[in-house]
This record gives sequence, C-alpha cells and structure tokens, in this order.
Amino acid sequence: MSRLTTEHIADRGNTLALKLGRVPVEIPAPLDDLIRQLAEWRNGRAATIPIEEPKWLFHSIYPGQPIDPHTLGRRLKAIGVPPQLARHASLMDVASELPAVVISRQLGFHQSTGDNWTRES
Repeated sequence: MSRLTTEHIADRGNTLALKLGRVPVEIPAPLDDLIRQLAEWRNGRAATIPIEEPKWLFHSIYPGQPIDPHTLGRRLKAIGVPPQLARHASLMDVASELPAVVISRQLGFHQSTGDNWTRES
C-alpha cells in the first residue's frame, strides 16, 4: 500500500477504482473522495518532485520517495485504523470467496491455514 501511485487510480468521475491487480477494485463512498484528495494534495518536499517521477499517494519526507511501510502503519494507528486488523479482515473476506487451496498457494500459507480461514469466514 505504501508504494501506490496516482497511476493506480482509475477515476471515472462517478466511480473510482484502484488497480491492485488484473481487475481494478471499485472504492465505495466516502473513501473514493478521500483517495481523490490524497492524489491531488501535495505538500512540503513532495510538491517539488519532477513531472516524470511517480506521484506516490503516500509520499515520504524525501522528494520522489514513497513512505516507509512502518511509518504508514504508525500513522494509521494514530488515527484509529489498526493495519493488522484491516489486513486480517481483508484476507478473511478473500477466504470467503476462494477455495482454501487457492488462498494457501497464492499467499504462500500452509494448506491448513487456508482451511482454517475458509472455516472461520
């Protein structure tokens, strides 16, 4: 997530999607507007990056560099979004839609972990 750029955003006016894989993921309101603001907002050193450089959604204090994943995690925790819980919830959602064998192979987990997630979801 820390390496997302504005190129990952597919803004169609009334809908916004993030290109996280082959199929863009549609982002519901009000999160879509927050992502639009994040893509447009540049402050500090991030406002000075050259045009040809990637425009990171989560920029670091160094021009042209993405934020460190640990720093992003700390910032999310500070505003009340526990990243580990969000990650776990997302993975459980995927587990409810895919067979355990697919989950374990794609994510590099043991087959029994995929089975447990499928049962829990």
